[in-house]
Amino acid sequence: MTSGQQRALRELERLRATDPNIFELVYKPYLKDGWLIAKVALNLGVMEMREDGLDLKEREEFILYVPPGFPFDRPHLRVAHTRFAMFPHVTWVKTICLYQSSVEWNPSDGLYGFFDRLKVWLGKAAINDMDPVEGPLEPPHHDTDFTQNPIVIRADAPCAAGEEWTGLAILEKHQNRTELVAWNDLSGEWPKQGQPAFSVILSKAMPMEFPTNGADLFQELEAAGMDRKRIVTNLGVAALLTPEGEPIHLVLGLPMRRAIDGSQRLHIAVWTTDAERARALRSVLPENTDPEEILSLRKDLREALMVIFELSNIKWCQVLEDRNEIVVRRDNGTPVAWFAGKKILILGCGALGSWVAEVIARAKPSIVHLVDNAKVKPGVLARQNFELDDIGSNKTDALARRLKAITHGCTIVPYGREAYAFVTEKKETLHDYDVVLDCTASTIFQMKLERDWGEFSGHTPSFISLIIDAQASHCLCVISPKDSSGGIWDAYLSLKIRLCIEGGHPALTTAFYSERAVEKMFQPEPGCSEPTFIGSTADVMALASGALNIAAGSIQAKNSAVGIALSAPGVTGHSGPSNLLELPQFFDTVVGNYRVRIAKNVFTQAKAWVRQNNRVRSLHHETGGLLWGVWDDAVQVIWIFDLSGPPSDSQHNPAHFLCGVEGTIEEHRQRLARTHGSCGFVGHWHTHPNFPSYQSDMDMKNMATLVSSIGQNKKRSVMLIFGRMNSLTTAGVYIYESQSLVGINELISVGTSQIILEEPVI
Repeated sequence: MTSGQQRALRELERLRATDPNIFELVYKPYLKDGWLIAKVALNLGVMEMREDGLDLKEREEFILYVPPGFPFDRPHLRVAHTRFAMFPHVTWVKTICLYQSSVEWNPSDGLYGFFDRLKVWLGKAAINDMDPVEGPLEPPHHDTDFTQNPIVIRADAPCAAGEEWTGLAILEKHQNRTELVAWNDLSGEWPKQGQPAFSVILSKAMPMEFPTNGADLFQELEAAGMDRKRIVTNLGVAALLTPEGEPIHLVLGLPMRRAIDGSQRLHIAVWTTDAERARALRSVLPENTDPEEILSLRKDLREALMVIFELSNIKWCQVLEDRNEIVVRRDNGTPVAWFAGKKILILGCGALGSWVAEVIARAKPSIVHLVDNAKVKPGVLARQNFELDDIGSNKTDALARRLKAITHGCTIVPYGREAYAFVTEKKETLHDYDVVLDCTASTIFQMKLERDWGEFSGHTPSFISLIIDAQASHCLCVISPKDSSGGIWDAYLSLKIRLCIEGGHPALTTAFYSERAVEKMFQPEPGCSEPTFIGSTADVMALASGALNIAAGSIQAKNSAVGIALSAPGVTGHSGPSNLLELPQFFDTVVGNYRVRIAKNVFTQAKAWVRQNNRVRSLHHETGGLLWGVWDDAVQVIWIFDLSGPPSDSQHNPAHFLCGVEGTIEEHRQRLARTHGSCGFVGHWHTHPNFPSYQSDMDMKNMATLVSSIGQNKKRSVMLIFGRMNSLTTAGVYIYESQSLVGINELISVGTSQIILEEPVI
């Protein structure tokens, strides 16, 4: 007797001694085959009983089986009678199932907790409250043949529980399993792929414990609606569909399950017989050319086979459920579960993309398209999701093979293309995706996409983009919502401005934007490879999966551009969800050859300066100031992020405003330094309190003089005028740019645009 069983003896004695009128040891416990066996009786007294509840007596006896590994292995409980048979959580007629899983068993509670659980079980059984309607129902029990490969049920049942159906289950055989992937009701073409197996779905249930011998099983099948002749005929059809030398599979559906929402579902079982009986079963099927003698022989053979089956033990295959209608996914409710059923485009399949692709593929999207034109080199195996056999293959081909091996029901297509060429080749198809993940870490790709963003006509999916720093200690991620007015380059620029201006992220701004950002970059193969970051698989996976988790949650909750700044654990700086940063919203307008994006906070700032002007001077005085942002010729976009008031030497008049220059150069330099070169002077603004926002002759003269005097480089400026047209507040956007290379005479081009503001500024 083990020490654990000795402990069980002591606990039994204490339970009896505590109240012998309630807990009784019927006879002295004994050992058999290593198990400690005790018969106990509980005096239940008068209990509440309901219709269809368990018919309990005032005194009930139970047989306790204590395993050698007690208390870490839980005890078993049986009854000697059959009164509890067919009741929920009573298995194999006499065994009481107190625990649905080993997780519910607490070794520290011992037999005290075990019998407390039994009392609760009996109380619920008496009022038939064992399986609440809103909960899932456990599957039936049957004698399983574990020598055969298990059957994985992938496809949802072809009909509702309670209906009858006859057809084919389509099986795909693998080395260590067989998968049921589809159903065929025989109304269409014969399946061309997979191996068909005969399938019958009945409208009535069988007992929770399927009979173990043929006679009892046939009796239950007949009660469920399948007559004796049909049973053998069905087995014959199943045998006919089974390849020579393989065991027969007959798929049987019964209304004996319940989904998580309480609705009834079909239980799928697979009856199997040995391969030797397949030939005999095929012989019972009649043919059109059969004379009466052959038909009679087939009938006799059918009866003989019935007798053989009735005397045989019935075996069932192990069934592993993967039906959506039955299984609750283990990632249910997590942020990444949002990708389930989605159409995903992943650009870049390197250090970031190869792991992001696997995370998303495991969430079971409907489509994953992979884009990358690079090949797998030996060195990338240190941190990219590839194997030795992938070396020399295109990354998308290798990654597609891996993803197909870990997910089912997802179409995975590799494209060995450069990302920009792929995205822009068929712009009209980009909107077919639910989300595009940019894992290229390529500023060139992001800038080219931003330049062409307007060509997508406002129809773009959501974009998620990730980058990590040179030491794989920090990660930045941006999200551009569906049909966003700006692309991922726009979002990264906005995130940079916010991180730098707020000043609370020194580790991040140093890692990504300072001169030190590229100090740790190195060439893995000196002289012939692109500089890359230092980082391991653990570093990359931690940052990429963390950012993806936050991004997936954000994309569900918000319909605006968002930035994520994440640091690895233990790294100085901010980390976690607190770094989910809202990015500015913009007002877009096309002016000449440029797309001008004005942050909406600029209008709020202008309104504040106008109010101050009205208090200090009058409603009729013009006022103005400076515009701060980014003028990017490469992408042909001008961003205006900020607006400031008039320099101290400015002149305010009722009919004219002359912007001063006092302190402008110093402020320009300070802003450039603070934003690591991203945000500086781009132009001026002023008001026309009583007039439209059209430029006056004086405005044009001043702007032309300004642009021509700047010097030979960057001879350009933006002018923003706030005015009124009838009852509307408008803004005029004007771009002045010198077209002359050298010389005294200047050729100034002027781009103009008028926009109506949502809220009044003046």
